[in-house]
Amino acid sequence: MNDQILVGLSFIVTGVYLVLFWRNPAMALHGTQSAWLMFTKALPWMTVSMLIAGLLERSIDRHLLYRLFGAHSGFRGVFLATILGSLGTGSRWGVYPLAAAMLAARASLPSVMAFTTSWMLISIPRSASEFPFFGIRLTFVRMALSFAISIFAGLIMLLFTRT
Repeated sequence: MNDQILVGLSFIVTGVYLVLFWRNPAMALHGTQSAWLMFTKALPWMTVSMLIAGLLERSIDRHLLYRLFGAHSGFRGVFLATILGSLGTGSRWGVYPLAAAMLAARASLPSVMAFTTSWMLISIPRSASEFPFFGIRLTFVRMALSFAISIFAGLIMLLFTRT
């Protein structure tokens, strides 16, 4: 399924670039150059993140992950996954391989949803960098709301997966 999506998106992007090259070659060239720069900046991070995620996937106790986040875990799994995700500070190149490792260990979709959502929204380690700009009160309010949103996202997914 993922391969089909990738192939479909590849055709769409290629088509858009071909039309753009025909209508506005300078813009298409600039877009290609920008994409290449982004790729070269992201490649080292992607490589390191994938290597770390691969090591973590092999070193994490799958039985423990299943006990904590499996289909039977319900709200408890969503809550624990939200807390675990809030401790993250890495990039999307780190979170998605970890989420895939959770899925490989048969963690539930609601738990993985809560984990990835809280990873992106909360990030307790990054919150210290918010204090000087937003103040302690706004930072804590944002984190509390993000925690609630992460729980809510997991619970919505729980409703969808129970039917």
